[in-house]
Amino acid sequence: MNKKKIIIRIFICACISTFCVVLFAQEKTLPGAVQSLENEKEDASDEQISLGFFSQPSMAITGAVATVSGSVLDKSPVSDLSQTFAGRLAGLTTIETNSELTNSTVAKIIRGYSTINGVDPLVVIDGVICPNIYYEYLSPKEIESVSILKDASTTAIYGIKGANGVIVITTKRGKVGAPVVDVFYDQSFQQMTKRPQFPGSAKYAELRNQAGVNDGLGSFSQFSQDDINGFRSGSALYPDNDWYNRFVHSIVLMERAGLNVSGGSERVRYFSNINYLHQAMPFKTENESGRKYDPTPDVHELSIRSNLDLQINKYLSGFLLLNGNVKTERTAQYGNSSIYTGIFNLPPVMYGPVTPPNEENPDAGNQVVTHDAEDNPVYGLLNRSGYARAIRTNIIAQTGLVLDLKFLTEGLTLSARLAYQTNSLNNTVTGQNFERYVRSNNLSELIFTKKGTNENTPLVYGKSSQFYYNLNYQANMNYSRRFGRHSVDAMAYILYLQQERESVTGTSMLPYKHESIGMTVLYGYNDTYFLKGDVGYSGSEQFHPDHRYVTTPAISAAWALSKETFLSDVDQLDLLKLRVSYGISANDQLGNDRFLYSDYITSNGFEGLRGNPELSAEKLKKQNYGIDLNIFRGISLSFDYWLQRCDNMLVNSSGFIPSFQGIPLSYYPKLNNGKMKNRGFELTVGYQKQLSKDLSVLAGTSLNINRNKVLLINESPYDESYAYRYRIENYNLGQKWGYLIDYSNGNGMFNSEQELTARNLSYSFGTPRVGDFIYRDLTNDGTVDERDMAPIGYSNLPQQDYRFSGGIIFKGFDLSFLFHGTGRVSTVVSGVGAYENVFQGVFNDIHQNAWTPERYANGEKITYPALSLTQSTNHVENDFFIMNRSYLRLRNLELAYTLPASVSGKIGAGRIRMALNAQNVFTIDRMRTKYIDPEVSAMNTFQPYRVYNIGINLTF
Repeated sequence: MNKKKIIIRIFICACISTFCVVLFAQEKTLPGAVQSLENEKEDASDEQISLGFFSQPSMAITGAVATVSGSVLDKSPVSDLSQTFAGRLAGLTTIETNSELTNSTVAKIIRGYSTINGVDPLVVIDGVICPNIYYEYLSPKEIESVSILKDASTTAIYGIKGANGVIVITTKRGKVGAPVVDVFYDQSFQQMTKRPQFPGSAKYAELRNQAGVNDGLGSFSQFSQDDINGFRSGSALYPDNDWYNRFVHSIVLMERAGLNVSGGSERVRYFSNINYLHQAMPFKTENESGRKYDPTPDVHELSIRSNLDLQINKYLSGFLLLNGNVKTERTAQYGNSSIYTGIFNLPPVMYGPVTPPNEENPDAGNQVVTHDAEDNPVYGLLNRSGYARAIRTNIIAQTGLVLDLKFLTEGLTLSARLAYQTNSLNNTVTGQNFERYVRSNNLSELIFTKKGTNENTPLVYGKSSQFYYNLNYQANMNYSRRFGRHSVDAMAYILYLQQERESVTGTSMLPYKHESIGMTVLYGYNDTYFLKGDVGYSGSEQFHPDHRYVTTPAISAAWALSKETFLSDVDQLDLLKLRVSYGISANDQLGNDRFLYSDYITSNGFEGLRGNPELSAEKLKKQNYGIDLNIFRGISLSFDYWLQRCDNMLVNSSGFIPSFQGIPLSYYPKLNNGKMKNRGFELTVGYQKQLSKDLSVLAGTSLNINRNKVLLINESPYDESYAYRYRIENYNLGQKWGYLIDYSNGNGMFNSEQELTARNLSYSFGTPRVGDFIYRDLTNDGTVDERDMAPIGYSNLPQQDYRFSGGIIFKGFDLSFLFHGTGRVSTVVSGVGAYENVFQGVFNDIHQNAWTPERYANGEKITYPALSLTQSTNHVENDFFIMNRSYLRLRNLELAYTLPASVSGKIGAGRIRMALNAQNVFTIDRMRTKYIDPEVSAMNTFQPYRVYNIGINLTF
């Protein structure tokens, strides 16, 4: 039986089982509860907090955990789950580096960097490790909560998987009661927060000529005055094309619809979810006659979930959790990112997108126009290159049994589960070629010549596929019991994980296997004092059998002072709790490297990296000190100070080896002697109060600080002639380096030939011109070269992450907002949008007021050095192009209204809620350009989307 049939059968079984259970459970049900309108959960001492493999009451938490409910995440009208995390969880930093719709790239970092190697957190979904990115399709509608585990007391049991923190996703389960049906629909309108600026043809020609003057080529080296006048006249011979507007929609639509069904009896509980998403893509295509396919890119997604909990008998219960997703994506053959970048290589003065009708040679009419430096013009890629259709199928399935051993001793249970996760990708790729034509340089006439030997060809079909699976076997033993004032909660587990990837080309990844066992024991006295011990013992094939397994212990404690008798009469004090933890977590993420303990020798005898059998997993020592305070029945405060240190970080050994010895330095074995430290704090303050029967308010703020330092990486120091002998050690990981501009003359540029001569500076990377940047010669040797490079700004990881949010509920109305910001973060902006010489010349707002002798003499505003047609001494990393990436963004805004019960009851609904919400409403930043988003930090990459959404939710 092929994979497709298996997938279809699983979906059918999930739907049938859910339907049958609903019918079975209706006779023994209780009325369903109405969902809370609050967007924040008020802490309760008995609230269960999911820690991945087990859960604990919030009062008994001794470590550092942050939690957000799925209903809060659902306020963000986006398609990828990680996009909803931004600003929602204290200690989690998100960086959205690419905002392609349904394929965004969001880096998630918990408490900064503590190693130079893999920093991705572990993801656990319903108690099962998910070792890949194929969970982004999960909808907040099916999620109960998301928690992040940050310190050793919560991550040590995960062994070599827990060093970078853990993201715990818990999906919804059925509750005893009558069936509750939620129907929802959302219509979203999306637009990029930053739309690139493109000058008109006349301005473009003037700027290109200006660059030619600076390069010594004369006043009209690129375009004549007649050409410029022609561009201004609007003549058909002198085009003025806005290619971005031609190929990119200003507004893109996304529709989402779905259904939740939940309920159950004492014997069977169920939760089912169906989600459908249709996402249009931002590109415009033409309806060309005679074409036998539709190249319009779009995405369709269908997700189904069925969570069943069964009480088989007095002692035995079971569960079956099925989740499937099918994503069908149609794009042009070259992919959305390539097409988006290609738009910037089309100057506004280029004729097009196709040649005009040609009576003398009809075959030369309606052909794709390009220019000499572009082989793949966007119009051809979108409309005449074929298409690609990708069908990606995800399945996460798990089943298990829970045996209540109370006949042996009260509170003891034994459980076992089998979990299977698969991701398959089937590609159908069609390709065809098309003719390219180039216009002559004489703009007074329309003459086109064919470029190259490309011909218009029919479609050619091809197929490829890839299959990935992840298999978990896990057994747990839990014990939870109270003895008067004493309580004991314990859990032990054993886990075996295997994952593998295959493709039809015959290449495959070697299987990855992981084994671990762990135990946690929590002792509580009088719900006031808590002592917890954790230990993990785990290993993987990454390391030699003699060093494969690592022990990761942790110990933690908490003291609820507010329950002490000496504070019992303080009415204003609701909670005062101290927490402390210390322990070790480990990391086996080594990038794409495998089996570093063995020599790399290929089948043809090629020898590469030498192995080191002594390597072991990195160990991170973690400390956490926290305090929780609730006062005046509505004000809450939580503060955590933490330290992390790695003393056996995996690093290269090449720093000890002279480069002249003959063997490539990258072939020398890795070592475990690197050192790095990381520290910071998290502060969260909240307020929640019901002021009257109809009015409630809430507000909150949080601040996360992290600072790391690389202590030892075997870096070979530069000689004493360098201003800074080290570039990595004793700096933040990712610290930016560049040339410092000398602003002592006011604008930091050579403003005359006399000043250029007087400075008497030479640059190793080119010859400076009048109007170029003046760099500081830190070594005072008369030459600016790499010896003069200095640390500038910070790294690309924000050292500060903060948010403030609030809301108000008045009768049927509720309003909420979330501001999210970052600080102490830098980025290098280069290429498109920064360097004016890229492609055929891409001019951004910063280039409009570039240095000229006239502008300087008139005292006008200067925002950029002298333009150039080719690479100049300005186009290097310096403190102009290393920009401050800090920002403050109105991340989310929602206004909703719940109809009175008397109105919704007329159609048989228990509740009808209508909402208007928006994502990424506006951004305040310190970038030098207004057209590059600080989070993405590149112009030729999809910018974050501003989303306006209208939604309705009906509960029956």
